[in-house]
Amino acid sequence: MEKEMKFKCIALINFLVLQCLAILGVSKGFDFFYFVEQWPGSYCDSDKFSCCYPTTGKPAADFSIHGLWPNYRNGSYPQNCDPNNPFNESEIADLISSMRRNWPSLACPSSSGESFWSHEWEKHGTCSESLLDQHSYFQTALTLRQQTNILQSLKSESFQMEDLIALPTLKML
Repeated sequence: MEKEMKFKCIALINFLVLQCLAILGVSKGFDFFYFVEQWPGSYCDSDKFSCCYPTTGKPAADFSIHGLWPNYRNGSYPQNCDPNNPFNESEIADLISSMRRNWPSLACPSSSGESFWSHEWEKHGTCSESLLDQHSYFQTALTLRQQTNILQSLKSESFQMEDLIALPTLKML
C-alpha cells in the first residue's frame, strides 16, 4: 500500500512537471524546459551539499524553485549563452520578495539569493533569450511554482513529507 502511494505521488509529480513543460512549448535554440524544484529538507540533509539558510531566514517547509533550464531532447543542455547579458537585479525588482520566498538559496555561505539567481540566469536563463527576457524568465518560474503546488498535491494524497528523504533522486522527462 505504501509503495503504491509513493508510486501515485511520483506519477503525479511527473504529470505536473510535464504539463508545465508542455505549456512552455518549443523555442529556438533548445527543445524544452526543465522546471526544477527542490525539497529543502532533502537538500540540507544530504551529505553531498553544505546547507546554509538564507540571510532572510529559514525557508518554509515547502518545495522551492531550483531553476528553469532549457534542454535538448538528447539529454544535453545549452549553458552560458550570452556573457553580454549579465544578471541585473533592477530588472526583477518587482519580483524580489516573491523570489526570496519561492527561490531561496540553500548554498553556503548564506545569502539573500542574488548570487544564486545570478548563476541561474547566466547559466540557464541566457539560453532562453529567444523566448524570455530576464524578467520573463524569473516571472515564468514563479508562475510555474504557483501552478504546480506539489506539496498540496502530495498532502491531498496523505503523503508524509518525511518520506521524501527516503525517495531516490528522480529525473523526470
